[in-house]
Amino acid sequence: MADPRLLYLNESSLKFGGFEKRNSPFAVLGIPMDITSSFRPGSRFAPRKIREVSQFIEFYSLRTGVDVGEVGFEDLGDVVLHPSDVEQNVERIRDVVSYASEKGKIVVSMGGEHTITVGTVLGTKADCVVSFDAHLDLRDEYMGYKFDHACVMHRLAERGVRIMEVGNRAVSREEVEYAKEFGVPFITSHEVNLIGTREVAMKVKNFLRPCNRIYITFDVDSVDPAYAPGVATPEPEGLTPTVVLDVINLIADSRVVGFDVVEISPPYDPSDITSVLGAKLIMETTSIVSSSLKKGKGEVR
Repeated sequence: MADPRLLYLNESSLKFGGFEKRNSPFAVLGIPMDITSSFRPGSRFAPRKIREVSQFIEFYSLRTGVDVGEVGFEDLGDVVLHPSDVEQNVERIRDVVSYASEKGKIVVSMGGEHTITVGTVLGTKADCVVSFDAHLDLRDEYMGYKFDHACVMHRLAERGVRIMEVGNRAVSREEVEYAKEFGVPFITSHEVNLIGTREVAMKVKNFLRPCNRIYITFDVDSVDPAYAPGVATPEPEGLTPTVVLDVINLIADSRVVGFDVVEISPPYDPSDITSVLGAKLIMETTSIVSSSLKKGKGEVR
């Protein structure tokens, strides 16, 4: 009898990278949801667009010497989502991700709005999250609703998940007060530029020392709109793609159980540059984690 969690999964004819390797340790999952997008909707179209552009970028990583073409991906397809019920969708996402995670896969999710990360983190049973984001997403509710893209990290923190955020520059007073009271460390994009990549990585590594299962989430609006114009909620003074990936190269290890790329909105990305960046983030992060898998659990790079 098929696992009932697979009822919420549709296979995609278009595979990430243009091919599939079923014995890969990495499982790709599309999560096309943008029900609560508050500014520029359209991130539901990102999984297909990222799959499309991923076929035209190189697989070899100069950072790690890993050929991601040899590592490959098992592309599971897209989660079948309810058109309006966000809480039900979070449960579906959690169930599908847990299916892949229990099989030992490192789950690579393509959103979709950032709300999907509640489901993906719970599905991987991660105890720690590193979030690259222009926003803190620590609101208890947004316009009266608790399952919103502005509340993602609050929903996870109240479930006991430890969170550290990087690249923030668009926050509310409520969020800053919550972060201070409940111990959610964050490094603003301005601070990143002041102290440099290695110092940022050291702070994140110190945070991650007691963690057993690490999840990384890339809200692409963490990157400056000069490099990533096609996002749902762009904010100036962002990070460069190089800084983001250099930090990941210094912090990621074999404790990583999943990561995602969210908030790309293809209708606002006519040149596909943001979708290409999303595919590149997946390729490079895969190469970094793959390299770490060969070096042993929790090894500091």
